[in-house]
Amino acid sequence: MDQELLEIIFDNVANGIYIVDGKGVTIKVNKPFEEMSGFTNDELVGRSLYDLVGPDNYFSGSASLLVIEKKLPVTATYSTRTGRKLLVKGRPVFDDTGDIRYIINTIWDLTVVQYSKKIDADTARTQMLNEEDIVTCSQNMSDVIDLAIRVAGTDSTILLTGESGVGKSLLAKVIHRASERKHKSLLQINCAAIPESLLEAELFGYEAGAFTGADRKGKAGLFEQADGGTIFLDEITEIPLHLQSKLLGVIQDKAFHKIGGRGEQSVDVRIIAATNRDLGSQVALGRFREDLYYRLNVVPVQIPPLRQRREDIPLLIRYFTDHYNRRYNSYRRFSDRLVETMTSLPWKGNIRELENVVERMIVTSTASEIDSLGPTGRDTAVQTGERKTLVDLLREYEDTLLMQALREYRTTRKIATHFGMSQPTVARKIKSLRQRRKIERH
Repeated sequence: MDQELLEIIFDNVANGIYIVDGKGVTIKVNKPFEEMSGFTNDELVGRSLYDLVGPDNYFSGSASLLVIEKKLPVTATYSTRTGRKLLVKGRPVFDDTGDIRYIINTIWDLTVVQYSKKIDADTARTQMLNEEDIVTCSQNMSDVIDLAIRVAGTDSTILLTGESGVGKSLLAKVIHRASERKHKSLLQINCAAIPESLLEAELFGYEAGAFTGADRKGKAGLFEQADGGTIFLDEITEIPLHLQSKLLGVIQDKAFHKIGGRGEQSVDVRIIAATNRDLGSQVALGRFREDLYYRLNVVPVQIPPLRQRREDIPLLIRYFTDHYNRRYNSYRRFSDRLVETMTSLPWKGNIRELENVVERMIVTSTASEIDSLGPTGRDTAVQTGERKTLVDLLREYEDTLLMQALREYRTTRKIATHFGMSQPTVARKIKSLRQRRKIERH
């Protein structure tokens, strides 16, 4: 394959590509990245990401710098100085000695806000800096994001499942922004937060004079407002049965009746639903319609809890520390010892709980280096789960290392060589780990 053809391919793929060397120095970017970022190849080539990343700099974050630190593939979102929101998958390429030779970054543009003037770009950038970001080096979470990106371009209904605090609403935003509907509305409703008597009006709207106390002008519901875009129905199990049939009609017929309305109203909406419950068991109990369950569960996406992706905890601690240091104009950091301790905790409240603890420690600590959770942080981080012995914590840490090694090296013989252990010992430990995980899942 000649050089000219390689250049044509490089500049005409759908995604942005950003290539750096093992030290973080920019080697080349393609034309799609130039278009989505607003920066040219000539501006970036030869410059270190260590000089390009930071508040008010070219990029608010970098997947490549995390790849260099972790020596693992990393997925992250960040914003640019030009007001763009990007999702980046950075993958290391190693040389024969095991050092990183290159990092290949594949980029998706998640920008929704369009702008044409400088003041609009500044507004967009400020908004994006205040939004949540994805940061992960976990293989199972990366698989979830890959699936979300693949199905984003379709109109299939998606069902997000996972415990509270794992980031279902954040993933819904990524799916919408990676879709063809990104320039239309993404409307979210927590079905558990709206009284049952008001939920139908919120979702489907009503005509003037439909009921006592109704607005004389009538009201557009969320489905009408989201026409052409996406609607995110969080806590979908809280929708009462009589409204479930109406929701099923929207999915099947792409039409609905307002309260008090006589004619059907057509609507083109992509539905993303989410729950922290087992929807199948709700069907078995008669609390959720089976036909609606199958209509919603076209693309099921299970988001793993934080305790199943502990390798992400140090990255998230750093991200939240930087975020809240900027917000509160402080300069705190967490000691390596404390990060190691926090990585071993149960985090039953998942990412939301971890974020709350980091913010609390940033706000309440008087030291520049935070070395202990203290009584306030400990109440949240430890007492939300069971008290664990040192043996339990060490076993969990060993399990995490074994799972990482199994994904990287595949065979027990290579894992044994990596850890300096005998192959039978590694095989026994992995067998025990798999048995425990199977028991935990049941």
